[in-house]
Amino acid sequence: MTRIGSLIAFTVSLAVQGWGAEPPNVLFIAIDDMNDWTTLFDKSNPIQTPHLERLAARGTFFTKGYCNSPACNPSRASVLSGVRPSTSGVYGNNSDWKRALPNATILPQHFKNNGYKTFASGKIFHHHGTQYHKYEAFDAFVEFPSRQPDMPMPRNGNLNGINDWTAPDGMKRPVSRNFDWGVYPKNPDNHIDNRTVDWAIEQIESNDDPFFIATGIYRPHMPFYAPQEWFDKYPLGRLVLPEIKEDDLDDLPDEARAMLHPPNRKFISTFEAEKFRDAYIFNKAIQGYQASASFADHQVGRLLDALDESGKADNTIIVLWSDHGYHLGEKEHWEKFVLYEKATHIPYIIVAPGFEKGQICHKPVSLIDLYPTLTDLCSLPTPEHVEGQSLVPLLKKPKMDWDPAVMTYEQGNHAVRSERYRYIRYKSGKEELYDLKNDPREWTNIAYRKGTDNIMKSHARWVPENDAEPIGPAN
Repeated sequence: MTRIGSLIAFTVSLAVQGWGAEPPNVLFIAIDDMNDWTTLFDKSNPIQTPHLERLAARGTFFTKGYCNSPACNPSRASVLSGVRPSTSGVYGNNSDWKRALPNATILPQHFKNNGYKTFASGKIFHHHGTQYHKYEAFDAFVEFPSRQPDMPMPRNGNLNGINDWTAPDGMKRPVSRNFDWGVYPKNPDNHIDNRTVDWAIEQIESNDDPFFIATGIYRPHMPFYAPQEWFDKYPLGRLVLPEIKEDDLDDLPDEARAMLHPPNRKFISTFEAEKFRDAYIFNKAIQGYQASASFADHQVGRLLDALDESGKADNTIIVLWSDHGYHLGEKEHWEKFVLYEKATHIPYIIVAPGFEKGQICHKPVSLIDLYPTLTDLCSLPTPEHVEGQSLVPLLKKPKMDWDPAVMTYEQGNHAVRSERYRYIRYKSGKEELYDLKNDPREWTNIAYRKGTDNIMKSHARWVPENDAEPIGPAN
């Protein structure tokens, strides 16, 4: 069927569903590495996100929203394909997810096939995935370079002029080229996220056809670069730091420790090694994260302003999500790549015309549900390969019973998040259990304690029965 034919059939379907004659637009906002330490989740949190709060007031905020995997590539591949990492075998950032899912119709492609104009800017795919889909899935795709020649960041793994550093254990380790933060650029208009959103705004303003506009905001991913005014919001003298328990790792299985401290990603050791150069290096990094997160929130505000000014807001579905959370030293860990709350808990907001505004849903949900939710909202057929379930019932009744959220990192390692508990099971069979009601920071592993056996069994039944073999990098 041609695009025009698809659009006619689609319009008839919408009329039957009660939407009226105009198909709804979709504004699809992805944020990189934003965790739950924002005022969206709690007014007392230090990271100011007034525009995420503003967006939540228009629709439904899922307070227990979770990623499918705490790593960029498996998370984004899962969101866009609607397939779980345990089904696809896409577990790592170098996994070739096109090879893993050769017959999957990804989300924007599905909308394009059904009469939508599709556009994207910024980080929607994870790096190498872009080459596969930016032409077939989008009418136009602009991925601005994330690194500029004048950036102050360490180049090619350099940190302060050195290629490696000696960790406390005596081993020399490489330094990530992302390991940097600070005020950049001098002209805020030149920031990659500003240019990404500028381009998205142009599409909002200039397209009257039903559109699917995907905007991928890079910050607060490292390096933590933001204009000066965002650093000014978080002066070092008044900086709020994460609460960290010194013996937090004492009750963890060996598999958990290995995941927290893999040999090639010891950021915490990097901070320790650099303290002799800068006693406040850890504080400055956290300041950079907070500034970058607020700068990302500012970009969301710009998108909402443009949508309002365009006159199209009343007929536009907005979804906002982060690909995963982020550790800032909790559990002696930096970044993501683990199965704890801080690495998997994300901002997750859905605004849909015709549904109640300002709703709060406390049921655990995950990004595997985003694809079928959008097809449901737009009265489109859902491809057979799509897993997860539509969240539309929760948009109607936020307190209804709902299944737990499931997360996967690497083959055979899974977490199950119910309303109260987080259960983790590793490939070896070792387990962890946390009571988030009484222990929100996951400081006490209560697995195997008296009285927890039934709780663990009830959560373990949600762990995927089969774990696909890992997919390697592209040839």
